[in-house]
Order: sequence, then C-alpha cells, then structure tokens
Amino acid sequence: MSQPTLQTSLAPQAVKAALHAIPLNATVGVGITDVGVGWATGECPDTPAFHNHLGTIHAGAQFLLAEAVSGAAFAGAFAAQLAGAVPLIERLDTQYVGRAQGSLSARAEARAADLPAALQAYGAEGKARLVIEVSVRDGENREGMQVVAHWYLRSRATIRGG
Repeated sequence: MSQPTLQTSLAPQAVKAALHAIPLNATVGVGITDVGVGWATGECPDTPAFHNHLGTIHAGAQFLLAEAVSGAAFAGAFAAQLAGAVPLIERLDTQYVGRAQGSLSARAEARAADLPAALQAYGAEGKARLVIEVSVRDGENREGMQVVAHWYLRSRATIRGG
C-alpha cells in the first residue's frame, strides 16, 4: 500500500529545503530524501570526519539524522498548519542498538492512528503534540539507532495571546 504524499500548499521540496538550510545539517551532510503525510526518509553520507574512536559513524551524526527526519515527518503531518505555527522538538528518546558503518538512512513515521486526534487538537486549541518513531540504518541495512521523537506545534496566535 502506498503512503500519502503531501497534498497541501507545503510541498515536499519546501520541507526538504527548510531542513537542508539548517547549517549543522548541511555541515554533516544530512538530507531529507522524501516526505509524506506523517512520514519522511533521509540520509547521511559516510564521512570520515564524523567517525568515532571505533571507526564507525559517530552517535552525534546518527542523532542529527534522526532529529531531522522526525522533523520532516512532523512537518508532513502538519503541512497545512505550519505557516501560522511554531514546531518544536520536546524530547528525543534514543537507543543505540548497533554500530553504524557506511552511509546512514533513516525512516520516520507518526502512528497513523494518532494523526486525526493531533490535527483535531490543533484545530480546537492551536496546540498539538505528535510522537514520531524513527529507525536509523547503516550502509549494510543494519539498525543502529531507534528513536522516539516528541514534537509540539503551537499556533503563533496562541503565543501572542499568551
């Protein structure tokens, strides 16, 4: 079954461009490869400057990729609301499950059952939270990191209104 792509004024290219414009993402080479409604994929090249003392991909590079791809999935879920809102990461729960060798890839997904309630909460209160699950894999398709990202969206009107 195919997953829905963005059908709003915020195209996948806009999400990719916004995340690629973050200087740290650009420095490490983190890129978003695809974005849909509540999901995204990304990658990070194997760069020797970002290896650790074991010669594998540094945990910081994996973390950065996980945070970026979770943000892209969140943006995909709230694409229609982002122009008037501020998204913030509240927490990233990480578990390193293996050493990462080679270029990294990641996939982030919101739980499909959580999307309607989050959108309804934002419509009613101007605030919403959404959990995004991420898997980071290495060049041999072995999982190196599991992440649960907790994102928060607040309308600019509720910020001004205090």
